[in-house]
Amino acid sequence: MTINYNKEIMTSHPWTFFLLLFKWKGSIWKAVYMETIIFLICYGIISVIYKTAMGEPSQRTFESVVRYFDKRLSYIPLEFVLGFFVTTVVNRWTKLYQTIGFIDNVGLMANLYVRGATEKARIYRRNIMRYCELVQVLVFRDMSMRTRRRFPTMETIVAAGFMNKHELELYNSYDTKYNSKLGTKYWIPANWALCMTYKARKDGYIESDYFKAQMEAEIRTWRTNIEWVCNYDWVPLPLMYPQLVCLAVNLYFLVSIKIVDEVDVYFPVMTFLQFIFYMGWLKVIDVMLNPFGEDDDDFETNALIDRNITMGLMIADNPMTTPDLRKDPFYDEVDVPLLYSEESSHIPNHHYHGSASEVRLENRGSAPVMMMPHSQSAANLQRIMSFKSVDDEEKPNLFSMSHDDSRMRNWREVSLDSSFLTDLNENKDWKIPTNLQKY
Repeated sequence: MTINYNKEIMTSHPWTFFLLLFKWKGSIWKAVYMETIIFLICYGIISVIYKTAMGEPSQRTFESVVRYFDKRLSYIPLEFVLGFFVTTVVNRWTKLYQTIGFIDNVGLMANLYVRGATEKARIYRRNIMRYCELVQVLVFRDMSMRTRRRFPTMETIVAAGFMNKHELELYNSYDTKYNSKLGTKYWIPANWALCMTYKARKDGYIESDYFKAQMEAEIRTWRTNIEWVCNYDWVPLPLMYPQLVCLAVNLYFLVSIKIVDEVDVYFPVMTFLQFIFYMGWLKVIDVMLNPFGEDDDDFETNALIDRNITMGLMIADNPMTTPDLRKDPFYDEVDVPLLYSEESSHIPNHHYHGSASEVRLENRGSAPVMMMPHSQSAANLQRIMSFKSVDDEEKPNLFSMSHDDSRMRNWREVSLDSSFLTDLNENKDWKIPTNLQKY
């Protein structure tokens, strides 16, 4: 099952992560203890042979060989290979978790759009939910050993209530020479669910075509997410990639199983720690590469199936049941009383404030802040200069002035003095056209 340790790390303390080191189930110790024992046994055997069975010339030869490999261990880019592969595997794992399938939205849409308290309306809602969940059951049965053990045959799915006998007969009737080769018919229950929405619309349980389209869109989203999970199982990472990582880690420690330094030690402390870290890293990859197995931290597919079918049918059986429309408890309150328990009332709250919200920019002098175009905006300046003077009434209908143009013309008349033009003209990025200098 998935190991949950969120309670232990809810509050940060100096000893928080040290407490996690004493857990066994799902831990790094459980993952690498067998490889560590084998590594130490091999180290001990080589150490005994080196100390007791080798003569001095043989020891010198052995030390030369070991030093040769020790100097060249850096040729294996272990950190890069492991780090890049872990990143790739974690991204795949995250995508799988996001698309693994929670049926709540389908149930809520069915409850909202397939309306009515009659028995037939309830059957429509329950069948839509059951068919959607059947898609997940069929996919998980072919991907997860936990679900495969639960449903070893299609008849066990019928016995568990996810399928009726006549539905299984109809499901098996789709067998053709193409399906027998492809081996997947996950689309059939999804098609049944979509057909249920069409029939519900024809029978008047769905009030409009828009509601029907929304219901169908939610079913398609559910099916697409399950298809993503199926595709990730169908096309794993290229085999050479995990082979390369496994080969790099194991060869690295095969070479460093007996590194002779100036002082020979009976227990390789630093090599032992290095082995724990790198082999643990490899085990993280091993666990996350396929989270549909039976490891401690793999996905609980059976629990998810139970949760979805229970939640979906519960939502389907309670159509449009909402509380009576009444005033809320704060309806007559000017200031809403923010109440806490006695214990939490003494814990200070830190409400959100924008990072620059408390910065006060004072005006220089008593003059109001004047808005103007940016100093590098030549287009704006040309536009201002092209406006007609307020006193010029010779051709009043040549153009109409928008509100923004009016503001820019007023700015020209009030604030475009010669000193400002001089400052703009000295800017190296642009230059005021010669025909505008007279202004």
